[in-house]
Amino acid sequence: MVVGICRFVIGLPGNRSLKEKRSRIRPVIAALQGQHKFSVAEVDFQDDPERAAIAFALVSNDRRVINSEIDKAINRIELLSDVVLQEHDFEITNY
Repeated sequence: MVVGICRFVIGLPGNRSLKEKRSRIRPVIAALQGQHKFSVAEVDFQDDPERAAIAFALVSNDRRVINSEIDKAINRIELLSDVVLQEHDFEITNY
C-alpha cells in the first residue's frame, strides 16, 4: 500500500473577509474531491483571510500513480486564476 500526502498554501489576493475566503477556496476543495477523489481539508491559516493551507491524501498500490495524481492536482491549482499557489510539498510513503 502506498500513501501520498500533499500540503499546499494558496494566496487569495484582494480578499478582505473570512466569508469571502471560504467562497474562494470551496471550489478548489470541490475540484480536488470531485475530479481526483482525494480526501481534502483546510489545515492551516483558518483565521487569515488572505491565505489558506489545504492538504489532500490518496492511497494506491502504485507509487507512480500517486506521484502522477499529485502532479496533476498541483498543475490544476496553478492554472486557477482566482488563487496564487505560494508553496507546496508532498510525501509518498510505502506501508
